[in-house]
Amino acid sequence: MATLKEVAHIAGVSIATVSRVLSNSDYPVSPQTREAILKVAEDVGYSPNRAARSLRTERSSLIGVILDNFSSQWAPIIIRGIQDVLHNSGYFTLVVNIPWEKYSQTDVVQDMLGHSVDAFVFVETWHPVSERREMLNNRPYVIVHRLFHQSDPHSIIPDEAHNSALVVKHLLKLGHKKIAYIAGDSDYFSSSQRLDAYLYTMRAAGFAIQADWIARGDWSIRSGYACAQRILAADIMPSAIVAANDGLAYGALLAVIDAGLSVPADIAIVGYDNNDISSMSNPTITTVTLPLFLMGQVAAENLLRQLQTDDCEFAEQLIPGQLIVRQSCGAPEGKDVYARDYLRATME
Repeated sequence: MATLKEVAHIAGVSIATVSRVLSNSDYPVSPQTREAILKVAEDVGYSPNRAARSLRTERSSLIGVILDNFSSQWAPIIIRGIQDVLHNSGYFTLVVNIPWEKYSQTDVVQDMLGHSVDAFVFVETWHPVSERREMLNNRPYVIVHRLFHQSDPHSIIPDEAHNSALVVKHLLKLGHKKIAYIAGDSDYFSSSQRLDAYLYTMRAAGFAIQADWIARGDWSIRSGYACAQRILAADIMPSAIVAANDGLAYGALLAVIDAGLSVPADIAIVGYDNNDISSMSNPTITTVTLPLFLMGQVAAENLLRQLQTDDCEFAEQLIPGQLIVRQSCGAPEGKDVYARDYLRATME
């Protein structure tokens, strides 16, 4: 492995100058010298001794990432966004999954402190970190996509109200007035936020909502199917169904088809999340993105600001998603968005 001394010899400069450039010091070094040192370091495969640097700077360049459920379909995308920013800034992530028991988080935090992590990221956690911040030993932290109700100024979460309203407003713009809703599991605060946005948007537009147009599922395709069956049995048939996630939307689509109706000709359907099922169904499902990768990036940027200055103002950050128009809503711009196109794109 190449050393600082070897890099300095090849570049024709002092070891101190090489150290200043490779540690990104503020010490003035000419652009030509800096470029020459960086090229030599890359050519010889120089890798800094991070353990030694940690002793000198009291920084390890390690970020502890803690999540409650590694099998979550969303967590890996969030973590990729986090790593995208942190690795480009010279940080490495130590990712640990913890059980869901109430107090297991403290043990994991203590283990990470033993590895001298500089900061923490909590991904999709049920644990209210701010209530036990003392366990972090004054390390900076952020929470991405928290799953509990308590607000936290260090949180980065989806703008559920904005995102849910996007699909409702889209249906209203298409001329729908009788819009039903399938809500998600009530244990998740995102479920109530999405339902509230539907109710607010409909009322703001001046349209009445029938009680039997609202059903609650558990996020699954099966419950979406059952909820849609109940909605289809309402005294007045709605012309559209908004589902709180794409699984519910797909279940609703199957129920409508099984009832001998057509999507979107008889009933339009929209979802939320933009996961694979919305792209591969027939018809494909109009939805709104859950901005997971962006949330991870914003969380990492927030953490870097905390690491770089002690004087940071904190506020919960709401990240908006984007409307993805496909066939299930009946909009002209979505009619030619086929599942086969999505599959071909993923195979290239």
